[in-house]
Amino acid sequence: MITAIFIYDSKGDILISKLYKDEIKRNIADVFRIQVINSASAGRSNRDQRTPVLTLGSTSFIYIKSGNVWICAVARSNQDCSAILEFLYKLESLFCMVLWEDNKKKSSQQKPTLSDIAIVNNFPLCYDILGEVCDYGYPTNMDLEYLKKYVVGLNDSNLGIFRRASFNPLKKSAPPVQTPPVHQTVTWRSPTIKYRRNEIFLNVQEKVNVLMNFQGDVLRSSIDGAIKMKTRLSGMPQCRFGFNQNTTLLSNYDVPNDEREGVVALEDSKFHQCVELGAFENDRSIQFIPPDGEFQLMSYNCNHNINLPFKVYPQVQEIGRNKIIYKIRMKSFQAPKLPATEVVMHVPTPRGVSSTNISNSNGKAKFHSEENEITWKFNKLFGEQENILTAEVEVKPHSTEFIQWNRPPITLDFVVDMFSSSGLTVRYLKVQEKSNYKTVKWVRYTTSSGSYEIRY
Repeated sequence: MITAIFIYDSKGDILISKLYKDEIKRNIADVFRIQVINSASAGRSNRDQRTPVLTLGSTSFIYIKSGNVWICAVARSNQDCSAILEFLYKLESLFCMVLWEDNKKKSSQQKPTLSDIAIVNNFPLCYDILGEVCDYGYPTNMDLEYLKKYVVGLNDSNLGIFRRASFNPLKKSAPPVQTPPVHQTVTWRSPTIKYRRNEIFLNVQEKVNVLMNFQGDVLRSSIDGAIKMKTRLSGMPQCRFGFNQNTTLLSNYDVPNDEREGVVALEDSKFHQCVELGAFENDRSIQFIPPDGEFQLMSYNCNHNINLPFKVYPQVQEIGRNKIIYKIRMKSFQAPKLPATEVVMHVPTPRGVSSTNISNSNGKAKFHSEENEITWKFNKLFGEQENILTAEVEVKPHSTEFIQWNRPPITLDFVVDMFSSSGLTVRYLKVQEKSNYKTVKWVRYTTSSGSYEIRY
């Protein structure tokens, strides 16, 4: 949604710049300074400067002004400007609360405003807040109690008397701050939720991305994983689950030098705001008070020790100038009683095919002329099996399509339930609530194909 945020002073100098995506360069900030700030300072005003949105080509500048500070969000393509404006006004209120900066008149009837001095003197604090309230350009939690846990230097002392003489609006001590109850700090859940049947579902979903050669050697592989949950729990339950002992969540972990067998290294892990990261650092468990309904608790990547459910060994031979012979061998490596569903292999063919002869040991194979491919489908494919597809394809005589054919890769689609390609397993799942009700717990694993390609 938001590509970058820039904060300017009244002269157009950049106080803070935060780029969330690589779609633009930092010098795009000069466009807003020239088009809006300089024109406003010189007294020149047109319709674009009177509106809070300036659009130039496919780039939009959504901005507000607070005191002598401009806050500008840069967005690409067609974005929801009203949502971005709401985010900017909430960001302004948050900065005013944290920096405790009143306007010059200090009138209780007027809205507090920002000053460039407050921003400059507290640059690290403001920069950390910008990084926490917006994740990859999407606004997240702006609750103050939540930010206190993750922004260094943001505590109760910032909110009463801010101890800087340059912009301290109070001279007397602020009253002591009382710690609110736990349920008041949990903004994503209401304590009044009730269910007759309390259930919690945990689903480990993984997409496998693989590139193989014709010998079955893996050239590149990775896993895009996510833990998605659905909760139907009463009250304010405290949930906790733990992974297997060989699982580590470190982005800079050196997997090749680990002597343990079957190490599961989850990289680039991102958690939902409800997860208490301190609990994971203490006892390696994921502890949280869940939102009600469906949500994504965690996402991760995995690039090492990947268990592939399928390997494909293609042999493609060109005979003459108009004939191709395929012999494709596919092996499944999941447990024998574990079926894969929605298994479809796409085998490319040249354009202008005049005749085909296809035979297969299992499943259904068919040539589709409009797609220029042979599809090999299975309703269910159990583990530790080997299946073979053979096909003869003839192209129309004197056709240039056969000469120009560049052999696109074979692709494979599948879904395997109760199979974890990374080796990640959930050892336990516990739910605790003060009423001690019984909870029905479900844990499921799903591995599906992402970009599963085989060169030949």
